Amino acid sequence: MINKKIVAALSAFFLIGCLLSYTVYNLKPNIKNDVIEINRIYKEVTNNWENLNHAGYSNFLYPFCVLSNNGNILYKSSDKAIIDISSALQNGDIVMDIEYQDKIAGKLIITTDNSAYFKITQKKLSLIIFAVFSLLTVLSFIYYFYLYINIIKPFKSLEQFAKEISSGNLDFTLEMNKNNIFGSFTQSFDMMREQLSTTKRQEFLANQSKKELVASLSHDIKTPITSIKLTSELLMVTVKDEKVKTKLNTIYQKAEQINLLVTDLFNAALDDLEQLSISPVETYSSVLKAIILEAGCYDKITLHTIPDCLIYADIIRLNQVIVNVIYNSYKYADTMIDINFELNNGYLELHIQDFGKGVDEDDLPLIFNKFYRGKNAAAKSGSGLGLYICKKILEEMDGEIYCSNNTKGFLTLILLKLA
Repeated sequence: MINKKIVAALSAFFLIGCLLSYTVYNLKPNIKNDVIEINRIYKEVTNNWENLNHAGYSNFLYPFCVLSNNGNILYKSSDKAIIDISSALQNGDIVMDIEYQDKIAGKLIITTDNSAYFKITQKKLSLIIFAVFSLLTVLSFIYYFYLYINIIKPFKSLEQFAKEISSGNLDFTLEMNKNNIFGSFTQSFDMMREQLSTTKRQEFLANQSKKELVASLSHDIKTPITSIKLTSELLMVTVKDEKVKTKLNTIYQKAEQINLLVTDLFNAALDDLEQLSISPVETYSSVLKAIILEAGCYDKITLHTIPDCLIYADIIRLNQVIVNVIYNSYKYADTMIDINFELNNGYLELHIQDFGKGVDEDDLPLIFNKFYRGKNAAAKSGSGLGLYICKKILEEMDGEIYCSNNTKGFLTLILLKLA
């Protein structure tokens, strides 16, 4: 696109040329006459004043006319001579008083006839000025167009290329044209782009490989942890010694804690790999009772009546969400947990209320961010992925999760869409 400032400048230049041409065309004549010739005519007329018609005048350059004081024509050298004083003055001709015997004897009108010549010259000059400025304007446009094609446009392309590359678009290519001044630079920049694209692709593959490794190891670690839990449960049933049972219970709880952390790590890795499989189906709300009771290993849950309805959920993922929320309450509040239900606007609401100190108000807007841990979690183990994963899972099931402080403690609100 042609720069508007350049167009304005060239237009102004052209207008200046037009104005100058107009000024020259309208100049008033100011041409110097041949003073010697004028004096010679005057001298001849005064010398032959007594006999003007029979004087032997030489061949003068200018035609002339002699008038009496009354305005009568006494002599006219040719038909081109002007015989009217007012016309002569208007045309810029010479009007002189003739002195004879110390008296004004008449008037001498010398027709210099320069005005017509001046007008012709004036017109030619104004046309030349107009033509020169017009030509210069056209040449300036052509030169600017040449600069635009060979310098400005390639530079704009380089500028756009830099913006695209800085924004991460490494697929943006430059038009290769070695004929312009930036030809070699264009090739170098495109080589740089290809190198950056290759590096970025290699980095992505390396990160992908790391994530796959984390997901694979997390999955493999869950198998021995499950064995530890099952063995601990079996021994707690068979052993009679209460101290041993207490130790076994500790082993079980720690194994469960490790299991939750590994689950978070595994799900986070799968989420980054876009492999977190969520398949919501219609199911009865009664499944929530089994999920909650299974999570209530500390016997601190008060479970209210669950409304009979159909919900839209992935049972495995929903179990993961509810267990994660309840275990957070165990970890950070260590109080009784009250779980209530309510049908509202097409959702089944789970109100999971603990009676702890809650979360700092500054942390509340951030607790669903990946890897974020609030001030109250500083002394507790954790990865900061639990609530982030819960929110991702519920959103995939067209549900929501909210957290807030109230006068009782900390409330987690889970919305499950009704089928």
